[in-house]
Amino acid sequence: AYWLELKKMFKAAAVPYPVLVLRNSFLVLQQKTANKIAALQMEVADFFKPTHVLMLQLVKKSSSLQLDLHKEKDGLQKLYLQMELAASAIDPTLTNHTRHLHAAALKKVEQLEKKMLLAEKKKFEAQQRQVEKAKASLFPSGNLQERVDNLLPYYARHGANFIQQLYENSLALEQQFCILTEQTTQPAIN
Repeated sequence: AYWLELKKMFKAAAVPYPVLVLRNSFLVLQQKTANKIAALQMEVADFFKPTHVLMLQLVKKSSSLQLDLHKEKDGLQKLYLQMELAASAIDPTLTNHTRHLHAAALKKVEQLEKKMLLAEKKKFEAQQRQVEKAKASLFPSGNLQERVDNLLPYYARHGANFIQQLYENSLALEQQFCILTEQTTQPAIN
């Protein structure tokens, strides 16, 4: 964005405007955080989602209870279709009223479904704390790690090898988010 402000200066100086390429983005995944993510049976990519979405995903995956009412909604659909046919046979003007009742009933079932999910979610408070800690490690202050964390602690732990790993994983023109996993058993970044 900064370079676009200089476009007129390049033109005035008769200097060719450079090709702009986005820089690579990196995230260093500490082994402790990787272990938490594995224990939660999640992937690092999941943590790019908002926390509440992560928790809903975790609860739905981990809960042994039925948390969705799809079958019940389908049954409700069939029931109201039958009632609509019966009502329209008596008086065609009752069709809209029956559809309205169906929509209201469906809304109530969806509200119940949300309440069931929230009640089950309360049982997963320990996992929620782990998700929040892992997310805070990956996205300090809610920002990309590279915008908050300094390079020096990683350099102090891993030496010049850290810079070499950054260099080796920097792609030329491909735009990918690179995740480097820190290995505690080795002095290197993998």
